[in-house]
Amino acid sequence: MFWLIYMSNLLNGELMKVMILGAGGGIGRALLEVYAGARETTQIYATHHRAVSDVSPLVRWVQLDLANPASVKALADKVEDTIDRWICCTGVLAYTDHGPEKSLRQLHAEKLQRDYMINAVGPLTAFSAMASKLRTPGLRAAFLSAQVGSIEDNRIGGWHGYRMSKAALNMGVRCLAIECARWRSNPAIVAVHPGTTATNLSRAFIQTRKAPVQSSAACASSLKQLIESLQPEHNGAFLRLSGERLPW
Repeated sequence: MFWLIYMSNLLNGELMKVMILGAGGGIGRALLEVYAGARETTQIYATHHRAVSDVSPLVRWVQLDLANPASVKALADKVEDTIDRWICCTGVLAYTDHGPEKSLRQLHAEKLQRDYMINAVGPLTAFSAMASKLRTPGLRAAFLSAQVGSIEDNRIGGWHGYRMSKAALNMGVRCLAIECARWRSNPAIVAVHPGTTATNLSRAFIQTRKAPVQSSAACASSLKQLIESLQPEHNGAFLRLSGERLPW
């Protein structure tokens, strides 16, 4: 069903301006290349924390530090157009001084605060800062979350900061989706679990994994299909790339 809706939208030749947060990361960079190669894309605003090389004349790079409220607040001033597609591909699991927690003894307030700032507070306040430019008819927005952020699905514990901050992101996405539905522009705003992907974020934790791991390119292709197939009835949902709903 999602594939049929995606193909219908593609054939209709709907033109769009895209904004990708975290376009310097594994999934974000691959998604940038997918949208840059799409005939319906007319402009891409791509945020980055570090310098990134050009990949297309359609791309305009915008510096953004999600851990810096002033940088987030200034985001809208750097974007000249209204946005039709918003995709937040940012996220952090581990740092050079802290890995994901395996027990209560490893909890550190400073690390938890960083997790919340980058995984939840930054993305949500960035969307808020851009709100006036996101009121386009049929806005489709996706925030990359994680299945481990599902409270109901949590069976083994651990990874406290990552789980907690992604759960906070999920609640924030649900809240803003409800509010944005009142814009009368039929938005579809969702949280998405992209599946285990070979990126810098996950590479240290998938070396012994037996189940298949998808490439960033495969993830990006499926993610674009999902985003382009979204309808207003999906607003506020937590989805897999397949379109299947996940428990909160």
